[in-house]
Amino acid sequence: MKSKSKGLGDTIQKVTKATGVEKVVKAFFGDDCGCDKRQDRLNKMFPYRDIQAMTEDQYTFFKDVLQPAYRGHQTLKGKDSDFFYQMYNDIFGKKQKKTKCTSCNKNMYIELLKVYEAQCTNDD
Repeated sequence: MKSKSKGLGDTIQKVTKATGVEKVVKAFFGDDCGCDKRQDRLNKMFPYRDIQAMTEDQYTFFKDVLQPAYRGHQTLKGKDSDFFYQMYNDIFGKKQKKTKCTSCNKNMYIELLKVYEAQCTNDD
């Protein structure tokens, strides 16, 4: 059974094993060649995201509040702004703090739009 890679270190380990490089390295340097530590370090430095699907409330918020606001070049305020950040953090497993940076917020919206569109396609 193949396990899902947590990050870059796991992917590199799978490639080196599949290509036979792992056996060569272990033949020269032994079982304790430092590969496991490197794998863990790379996983922490370059983790893969586990993206969650939108809940029904998030989906409705995106469709009814976020999309119209974005298209109308309006700024989210109060509870809508709070919900936007919480939704982003929940879906992408991040800890993004509120910012007034327009391009940062736009990039967050675009990432959420991809999840929304994928969910629209899957819900058909």
